[in-house]
Amino acid sequence: MDSLTQAVLGATVGEVVLGKKVGNKAPLWGAVAGTIPDLDVVLNFFVGEVQSTLWHRTFSHSLFVLTVAAPLLGYLVYQLYRRKSSATFSDWTMLFFWGLITHPLLDGCTNYGTMLLYPFSMERIAWRTIFIIDPLFTLPLLIVTITVLFMSKKSLRRRRTAIVGLSISSVYLLITFAVKAHVSNVVTASLREQNITYKKFMTSPAFFNNILWSTVVKSEAGYHVGYYSLLDNDRHIEFKYLPQNEALLRPYLEAASPDKQQMIRDLMVFSERFYAMKKVEQGIHLNDLRFGIMTGWFDLSKDFIFSFHIFNQGETVRVDRAASEVQPSQNDFDRLLNRTLGN
Repeated sequence: MDSLTQAVLGATVGEVVLGKKVGNKAPLWGAVAGTIPDLDVVLNFFVGEVQSTLWHRTFSHSLFVLTVAAPLLGYLVYQLYRRKSSATFSDWTMLFFWGLITHPLLDGCTNYGTMLLYPFSMERIAWRTIFIIDPLFTLPLLIVTITVLFMSKKSLRRRRTAIVGLSISSVYLLITFAVKAHVSNVVTASLREQNITYKKFMTSPAFFNNILWSTVVKSEAGYHVGYYSLLDNDRHIEFKYLPQNEALLRPYLEAASPDKQQMIRDLMVFSERFYAMKKVEQGIHLNDLRFGIMTGWFDLSKDFIFSFHIFNQGETVRVDRAASEVQPSQNDFDRLLNRTLGN
């Protein structure tokens, strides 16, 4: 999820766990805990953009690593305030535990893929029930965070307010799982109705809402891409076909050095095999289809949000993040809104 959402989630959790004892220090340190897992972006300064993409949400989002980190961080903050509050080492450990753990669990509900079980499993878990920016999830937590800062730590209403806000967002998150199950049933029925054979498919919410959903269906040599809104008049999904063009990748994969070969294979795994190749002026683009296109609504010839440029530079093969135009226009937003409101 976005940084604001993770910070206010951590702040609300911190308030529920420890607000009664330490007042505003609880949401403050809760926000810090909710932000810590995303500090893996610091690696961007030391490795290339492709490698940082592959490393994001790995070790720093591991439930095991964060469980180990919780008492260490709890001890440091306990030492900082031990003479100024009644909060114990155990209290601070619990604040950091819940502040840290809720971050990757929420990220697991998005599309990117999160290594929750690292180092015991390298699998990226992605339940894909919520978009990375969803105001309906964030607003209750933001309102709670601001509200409790102006309330006395001794007030009974303070903790109740935090619990109510956390409950509203949690119930909404649970609803997104039910919505996803419904959408998956609609996709399955539509594929059967149109006699489309497939290996697997994925569904994920479109930008900024949980009403409009996209689906990418993997067939033998390509993909069927479509959208379904909960407000559609019927359950028929109009699919567009996108060839995978796997043959475009082979010459580069064969000519690449071992480290670049591994990087390309890692990108294929990262995309969960939902990728397609596109020939460009110099080399090819490996497009990760899971994240869709932000500009040129439903125009599969446009730039994908996650795209990687593979090309020859002299006698070597290079792999970079593709430079793409992903700034949406007002027309893009209008078309997104109209499609969300139904076909």
